[in-house]
Amino acid sequence: MSSPYFVDDIIIVKWAGVDIYNEPNATTEYEVKGKIEYKTRLLSGLSGQQVTAGVKGAVTASATVLLGEEIDDIIGGALQHEDRIKFGGIEHTILKIDRPKAFTGYFVFKYEIWVA
Repeated sequence: MSSPYFVDDIIIVKWAGVDIYNEPNATTEYEVKGKIEYKTRLLSGLSGQQVTAGVKGAVTASATVLLGEEIDDIIGGALQHEDRIKFGGIEHTILKIDRPKAFTGYFVFKYEIWVA
């Protein structure tokens, strides 16, 4: 189900692993609709280190990207931290992936992604 709130064009660059020489394989880009919200938040990175997302005055401000339920079918699997997200002409690194829970059984979005 595509929500009317998903008005922003987002490109997901799906990571394809590395070859036998430890060189990255060719990536695949998927164009999807989502919602981008600019916020500042203190996050815990993959290594457990505190990371400030969305520092004012930074070259790229952090954003939260909201994606709908059908995203796994479009990209052929779940999002990973190795994937990248492009919007506004800039490729962003994924800092944190949340899967919000809805107790009513109705999900407006499946992923809440914090990017740098």
